[in-house]
Amino acid sequence: MINVNSNNQKIIVAVDGPAGSGKSSVCRKAALEMGVKYIDSGAIYRAITWYFMDKYGEKLSVNNPVNELSGVNIEQTFEPDGNVRTLLNGKDISVAIRDEKVAEKISFFSNNKEIRAYVSSLLRKWAGESSIIMDGRDIGTVVFPDADLKVYLDASVDVRTERRVKEYTDLGKNVDENSIRNQIIQRDFKDESREFGPLKKAEDSVYLDTSNMTFSDVIEKLKDLIKFNK
Repeated sequence: MINVNSNNQKIIVAVDGPAGSGKSSVCRKAALEMGVKYIDSGAIYRAITWYFMDKYGEKLSVNNPVNELSGVNIEQTFEPDGNVRTLLNGKDISVAIRDEKVAEKISFFSNNKEIRAYVSSLLRKWAGESSIIMDGRDIGTVVFPDADLKVYLDASVDVRTERRVKEYTDLGKNVDENSIRNQIIQRDFKDESREFGPLKKAEDSVYLDTSNMTFSDVIEKLKDLIKFNK
């Protein structure tokens, strides 16, 4: 049993799943309600992608991207209101990294072995001595293979498309639903087939299909799993 009220016990909860499965919003809310730190690993890959797009344009003429990150400072804060701020060299890029163009280019860096090692090292450093809930694609398999609890969140492509469109709409952006659906399908293929840190369910993780669950139901289920770890 994981006792999140214990001052002496550090817990690590690793939540993986495909794009649009609701990982970030669910984990963020659960972390807020349970008083633990939340880390959005996907935002780091987005931040790196945004950085190079801003520097080189969409063609991304980068030979050794990790070498160019030595002077780049990426930070992330989990605010008391439950929002996550991602900063690059002191600039808040939380909204900018959610652009659809960033999502289209992110696999260029998420497929890079050195970049994945860089991000994994950064995530472990951020975790520090705090109790955390972290979501991503390879958190339970690569970043924290010994996590106290591993959960794999999933949902149908149609449901994930609907969620992603709503996410963009909430940001005031108009997007094409079919384009988002195709983007998700392509992202799934790239995530699952990449050589380093592919998206897959850890053998000891709890599988949770959220297609027919409400947002509140998923949060409560995750909180129950964290509390009882059954």
